[in-house]
Amino acid sequence: MNEFLEQTITELTRRGDMDKVRMLKTLHRRVMPSQAERIRKNDKSVLREFMLPKWITWEMLRAWADSKQPDQKGKICILCNSRSETGMDFNERFICESCFLKVKNL
Repeated sequence: MNEFLEQTITELTRRGDMDKVRMLKTLHRRVMPSQAERIRKNDKSVLREFMLPKWITWEMLRAWADSKQPDQKGKICILCNSRSETGMDFNERFICESCFLKVKNL
């Protein structure tokens, strides 16, 4: 994650605003990839396309969009820290297919 976004999440957690932290962590479900690309390009007209709370600032959206890496395929596995396109999500964490098979066969 981006340093600005990490500081924001830490500050919100310290203040006890867990609803806001949850909202930031699930922002990827509300914003489509094409909208995230437009946010990265500093196109503020994208704000009219979706409804977000007033406390989410443009800087926060830019930090969130910059923390996503669209040029690399797949997700990072929580067990082996490598990128993989195949696997499964378990408790909002990604496990690649090879690690899942290793754990399953133990």
